[in-house]
Amino acid sequence: MLYLKYFGAIFFDSNNDNDMCQIVYSVVLFITGIIMAIMSPYVVLEFDDWSEAFSMSMSLIVCTIVNISSCISRMIVKYNVKFKYQKYKTTLEGFEIYIPTNTVALKHIKYFSFVVISWCMSVIIPINGLKMYYIFNNHVHPILMTTYFFFYYMHNLSMVCTELHFAIQCFVVYTKFRDIHDKLIQINDEQNYYNYNVRYPFTVNRMTPKRNDATSPCDIIYEKDFYCSKDKVSPLANTIELLRIKYWLTQEAVNDLNGLFGFQMGLSIICLTTLILFDIYTEVFYSRAYSAYYIPVFRSKFLFVGWMLQYSSRICIIIFTAHTATKQVVKIKKLIAEMNNRYLDCSTKEELRLFYYQLSICPSEFTIFNTFTINNGIITSAIAAGSTYILILVQIHSKK
Repeated sequence: MLYLKYFGAIFFDSNNDNDMCQIVYSVVLFITGIIMAIMSPYVVLEFDDWSEAFSMSMSLIVCTIVNISSCISRMIVKYNVKFKYQKYKTTLEGFEIYIPTNTVALKHIKYFSFVVISWCMSVIIPINGLKMYYIFNNHVHPILMTTYFFFYYMHNLSMVCTELHFAIQCFVVYTKFRDIHDKLIQINDEQNYYNYNVRYPFTVNRMTPKRNDATSPCDIIYEKDFYCSKDKVSPLANTIELLRIKYWLTQEAVNDLNGLFGFQMGLSIICLTTLILFDIYTEVFYSRAYSAYYIPVFRSKFLFVGWMLQYSSRICIIIFTAHTATKQVVKIKKLIAEMNNRYLDCSTKEELRLFYYQLSICPSEFTIFNTFTINNGIITSAIAAGSTYILILVQIHSKK
């Protein structure tokens, strides 16, 4: 999490809600948002994509949408951090009580954080910097337009950072679900193949031991060490119960993340799809519409490819990480069903039944506004909707 803690002052990762860097960053963001709104009437005629079909500039619409969305997103972040973020941290700390995150998982989280941040910055910063260079060197009002786009890219970067924080937290959840899944696989394999070189030594004994008369067949006796329980009656049930608790804590973490980031991710996906739609529309109808713009000022083929790569990368990072994390729940559910079909003692079967029931009625899904599930289906839906809107824009433009 250190990458995000120091990168762009984008989110709180401590108990200090009055961190000066965060306050300054938020104030600067809101001030630049107001300045952009004031500058809009002065720059509206300075863009190269004035649309006669809509009597407006597509670029100005995009900048205004991002400006408003980033300010709203930042306000929600401030509120959520103050009142909700601590609960999410407490949930993860509760998971650590049952099983601390191993060094391999921590390395994976650090590598993932480094890769996604490096990829986004390597795509976003050069493309945006190149556009500002074109504007500063070729526009008739370079100071005005360069300042306006500099503020716009500040707001765009704020949304990028929130998206990255969400993606990394999704990966953290993925490691938790993956840990549960791997342990279930190990138990399942030991039960299947009679592997006596096992982590769970109680799986070696397939015979039901004699019970104490004072112990009910369905009693679950808890020990400090769940993996090497001294209980000879239902040690496997104790382990399943532990994994069920871990799933419940992780599922609570997913709910917390939905409350922390659901609205912002909805705004980000809406902004990104709008940016893609308008940039495609502008590229199709305005790439050669103005003979005066032989020298790139606002756009070029290279910039267009860079923008499409930037927007598609951001959407894919949001969706794929969330989808991959929740996909592990489906795998856990299949394993539970497979294990329950095998001969096990009464206590273990009861725990497996409760685990399966918990997975069924408490699914772990990342959602937008608690309505739309973030999964791979959003990409196909966005492509279908975008194609439809492009055709509508083509028809409107052709009639003009």
